[in-house]
Amino acid sequence: MSISPELQAKIDSLGDEKLKARILRLLTGPGKRRVSDEAIFDSIVSEYTAAKEERARLRQWQDDEVANFARYFHERKPEDYAEFLRQEKQFNEIESELAWGVRSLMNEWIRDLNSDDRSELFSKFRHYVRSRLT
Repeated sequence: MSISPELQAKIDSLGDEKLKARILRLLTGPGKRRVSDEAIFDSIVSEYTAAKEERARLRQWQDDEVANFARYFHERKPEDYAEFLRQEKQFNEIESELAWGVRSLMNEWIRDLNSDDRSELFSKFRHYVRSRLT
């Protein structure tokens, strides 16, 4: 099924090439559609915009903040810190109980972090650890 020139112009005006490709894949792919091409386009762009806005709201963790958390973790729970390093090095994975403990420690370190900010810090902390293990 072909895309209308008006919709194609909207797609072409998008700045993100991956977003364009995703929309085109959905619009030109096989299968029955129960909604219009415009509704599919609007839905995808709306989800993309919401996700982009959410990422922008996340706290941007600086390298020195991640290093400060690492020191805090090491000082407060040296055995857990050593276990975290071991699991990251040996398995490239952290057991859920230990990960939960680390996230709780993040809340002690900085009160009232939301779950998205804790997740981002956890991810940055794992990268920090990996960079020091090699």
